[in-house]
Amino acid sequence: MKRSKKIVFACHCLLNQNARAQRTAKCHGVVKEFIDFCIENEYGIVAIDCPQLQFEPLIREPATKEYYDNSRMKIISKIIAKKVIEQIKAYLENDYQICGIFGIEGSPSCGAIKTHILSGDGKSVSVKGSGVFIDELKKSLNKAKLEIPIFDWDIQAKKLLAN
Repeated sequence: MKRSKKIVFACHCLLNQNARAQRTAKCHGVVKEFIDFCIENEYGIVAIDCPQLQFEPLIREPATKEYYDNSRMKIISKIIAKKVIEQIKAYLENDYQICGIFGIEGSPSCGAIKTHILSGDGKSVSVKGSGVFIDELKKSLNKAKLEIPIFDWDIQAKKLLAN
């Protein structure tokens, strides 16, 4: 069978909602709509390691970008971003098309278009902006002179969000 040679990179929790913080999973396991979207477009999927799981335990409370915006999380994010860049380059060198990188809408680490921050009254609010990992990934892409579109997948709305 002929390969499509079309690849997307997906943040870990699109493929495994069990990795999300307590009370934040939007479905039981894989995000079916995202998988269906990839099948319909003939995309192969490369999973991106979860930076939050390397930062803290699997069973954890939801947090905001401020919580993750620290030197340890940035180091973890840079290591993962470096691995993503190496994988992207390997596919590109073999004539594959990288069709996008998919983050999670609202994630404090993997949100691409929206993230959660603390408001003035100490509550978590969704705002325009990217999470800590996506910030580091964007820097790594720029440094490598790679222009790959980055999207959010809105799990609740079951759709793609683009800038």
